[in-house]
Amino acid sequence: MRQSLSNIGFEGSVLVIKNGKTYLNYATVNKTDTSYLINSVQKFITGAAIMKAVQEGKLSLNDTLAKFYPTVPGANKVTILNLLQMASGLTIDKALGTKPFVSDKKNLEYAIKNTKFDEKMLGKTSYSTINYVFLSYILSDIYNMSYQKLITKSFINKLDLKHTAFSWTNNKTLQKINFVLGQQLSSNGKYITQKLDLDEIHGELGAGSLVMNNFDLLKCVKYILTGGYLSKNSIKILYGTKSLINTSYSGGFYIRNTYLASNGSADGYYSFLRTSNDAKTVIIVQTNRARGNFFELRSVMDKLIVALQK
Repeated sequence: MRQSLSNIGFEGSVLVIKNGKTYLNYATVNKTDTSYLINSVQKFITGAAIMKAVQEGKLSLNDTLAKFYPTVPGANKVTILNLLQMASGLTIDKALGTKPFVSDKKNLEYAIKNTKFDEKMLGKTSYSTINYVFLSYILSDIYNMSYQKLITKSFINKLDLKHTAFSWTNNKTLQKINFVLGQQLSSNGKYITQKLDLDEIHGELGAGSLVMNNFDLLKCVKYILTGGYLSKNSIKILYGTKSLINTSYSGGFYIRNTYLASNGSADGYYSFLRTSNDAKTVIIVQTNRARGNFFELRSVMDKLIVALQK
């Protein structure tokens, strides 16, 4: 496994769990407890929080978006389940939030105004971050608190996550949790440090605004998939086999035959999470030195989790 990652030029932090025990834990740059912007990997936390609301009777998977935001195009046809499965037909071809950032309320108004609906794509998997942006605001409405407060209460404080924060947190906190800025490889072969676009990241809210280290990500995966947060029935509904829920994506994960997959890429970061359905075998790989073809790296991670499960 080390060799496979080395062959693709990976530089970062690696955590591998096999059959419930630590198999690998090392860093080729940074440290094993370094925190990175996890980007879209965050969606599995948002997806689980939505399923928790369903479990508590605060929400139904069959509720339409119109129950919350009736002026969104297609809102009376798009369901919560559609949003969870990236099958809503909703897209947004502009930035995900206002520039400069003013408030979550203003960003919600912006999203509602700029979202488009393609009815032909309703029920068909088509990846678009706007799905999870709306789910984030729905969580805020249901629990009468900001998404940030909800996630802080339900995950960060609950699990005592020492190396997790929202990316707009003050610099002192970010330094304390060993957060590193992303770096992009330039044409001359040197890395250029990237400045976080906090306006855009605020716009992504529950879809790419958390910074975490590998250990904290592992805690969240185990908490969600092993019955600590969701019931066994909720887990089965949200992350069941492809044949059960008839989708390739649900609740923040790509649904594979023997594992779940999540990926993140932006601002000089790559994050890859692969986990068996019972969270006993997990691969978490993060880097702030984005290099190489993202899709090639993603494919390597898929092969590694399959090999690890044999």
